Amino acid sequence: MNDLDIKAVNELKMLAIEMINHAGSGNPGICIDMAPVMYVLFTRVLNNIPQNPNFINKDRVILSSSNIAPLYYSMLHMAGFNITKEDLMRFRRCESNTPGLPEFGTTIGVDASTGFAGDGVGISAGIELGRRYYDNLIRKEDNKLDILNFTTYCFVADSDMMSGTSDEAFSFIANQKLSNLVFLYDSNNINSDGALNDVFEDNIEKKFTNLGFYVDTLKYDSSSRYLKNIEKSLIDAKRSNKPALIIFKNIIGKDSFNEGKNILHKGVLSYDDVSSLRRKYNIFLPQFEVSKDTTLVINKHLERLNSFYQKWMVSYNRLKEINNQNLNTIINTLEKGNTLRFNSQNYKINDGYRESLMTSNYKVLNLIGAREDLFLGGSSTGILESGTLINKGYLSSQEPLNKNIRFGVRESAMGNIINGLTLMNLKAFGCTDLCYLSSLLPSIKMSAIMNIPSIFIFNNDSVYNPFEGPARIPLNELNILRTIPNLITYRPGDIIELMGVWENILANNKPSALIISSNSIPKLPGSSALEVSNGAYIIKKEVNKLDGIIISSGSEVVSSMQIAYDLYNMGIDIRVVSVPSLELFETKGEEYIKKILPDNVKKIVIEAGITGSWTKYTTYENIIGIDDFAYSGLPIEVLRKMNFDYDSLKNKVIELLK
Repeated sequence: MNDLDIKAVNELKMLAIEMINHAGSGNPGICIDMAPVMYVLFTRVLNNIPQNPNFINKDRVILSSSNIAPLYYSMLHMAGFNITKEDLMRFRRCESNTPGLPEFGTTIGVDASTGFAGDGVGISAGIELGRRYYDNLIRKEDNKLDILNFTTYCFVADSDMMSGTSDEAFSFIANQKLSNLVFLYDSNNINSDGALNDVFEDNIEKKFTNLGFYVDTLKYDSSSRYLKNIEKSLIDAKRSNKPALIIFKNIIGKDSFNEGKNILHKGVLSYDDVSSLRRKYNIFLPQFEVSKDTTLVINKHLERLNSFYQKWMVSYNRLKEINNQNLNTIINTLEKGNTLRFNSQNYKINDGYRESLMTSNYKVLNLIGAREDLFLGGSSTGILESGTLINKGYLSSQEPLNKNIRFGVRESAMGNIINGLTLMNLKAFGCTDLCYLSSLLPSIKMSAIMNIPSIFIFNNDSVYNPFEGPARIPLNELNILRTIPNLITYRPGDIIELMGVWENILANNKPSALIISSNSIPKLPGSSALEVSNGAYIIKKEVNKLDGIIISSGSEVVSSMQIAYDLYNMGIDIRVVSVPSLELFETKGEEYIKKILPDNVKKIVIEAGITGSWTKYTTYENIIGIDDFAYSGLPIEVLRKMNFDYDSLKNKVIELLK
């Protein structure tokens, strides 16, 4: 490290500060703090190739600390990625390549979208879990192949360390002994309200040492020696064969007029402050410009990537020469995405079938998982209890090829880990009870924003298991899921629809939420797996004349069909429409919707949840739902109390039809 490196670091700082000032908002403090770390990471350690940004063995960089985004964009620009000067100038502008928080699929070099505090820790864990899983699959075929050995680097700040989401993820990482992970912590002892120790006094070094992490602490100084220390710490962390945390003891906004003050968490630097920094750093370039010396020194450092890439290509070419079908599938999945499919028509269900839909889901999971290596998942409520056990065996550091992930009671981390696995092109699912949805909402939202096909399974979908009372009984959760853009929510009515749901989940490259009833449900006459792709279909057609339509999803379809049969004996001819996915139904177009739900016919909805999802298709008074908290008790007692038992539903339908 020499004076040219110091000059490059200072120019990197100024680029980030200019981005923030030009946008009128940002966090200049962390960008000044972590510029030396970002520079050394890219120029000395990171195996990322600007000319091949989608290279499967590239090191991943995750920004859990969102406010470091302008520094990251600036470093990508300086390192030769396709981030232009104009892109830097459009930081935080609508539809720019440099959004306020990094967005996967928008910016070259961004490996995951940044969400809420701590989310990036779980995503990093999922990426590394996926890397380890693939690596062991490859070595199972040929133990000499070293194809997937990359490291994931995750930038974190005090907000991440205070988050319960990250605590869950760090605990999972320690339990799984995920080694190719390095967390880079900007520890500047200042939060947005002032001194950090007023709100946070955890002994981070001790905490992470006890978790089994490699831990190193570096104190900031402005010399080239500090850059050498950063390089050594990064290399030692990478070689430690442990998850690693490097704590950078910084002074927030070093060299600014407001050095060490919480004001640097938000806003912009004053004109005089920026001018002062330029003089201090001896930088007299136009805004958003980098000197030729800096470009040359960075390019010189990045020459090391040529030998790294050539060495990797030896293993890659050897893999291609082997022409092993399993290896080819793995590499094609990493390079092009997962093409796993499930054909519902390959399986026949006898007419007398009746079983809990959770048990049916367990069987379908095993039909898929028994033959597909790149399909795995688990539960935060217990794999056996949730009915998600695929074959046998639990994934661990000793058994890295088992498919069942024991997340523990860590719903928040589970959602982010599933997103990380999905970013590795694995088909991954996480399961819990629907009442715990709120803990998963941030990760579900991020999967929808990233448009990645994460799979979230929710059991015990309604009031039918009321033993533990209102806190554990879903109420508005299904409605919440249906309001998330880009997410497809499925609530199948029987085993046939369930198989159709899985066919759609694996065929659609979209995030999915599968809502499963714990009720014992028969195979329904008229149910169709193929019709699931339409979102809604006529499961029971009227016999002679159309007197009304009952619309239902899930286990309420059973009640709706029985009501229709009973009413027919009373001279009332009813159509029943099953809606396994309201979102898919709404994409089918007006013609199909009118065919299923024609105008000028009474439409009654029966669904055990908040009624708001259905006002597009009928009037509020024609929706039979549950708009209040339930009770603790036997199912039949609670259903009667809430007027949702069979007789109450039937009488209400008759009343509405009159």
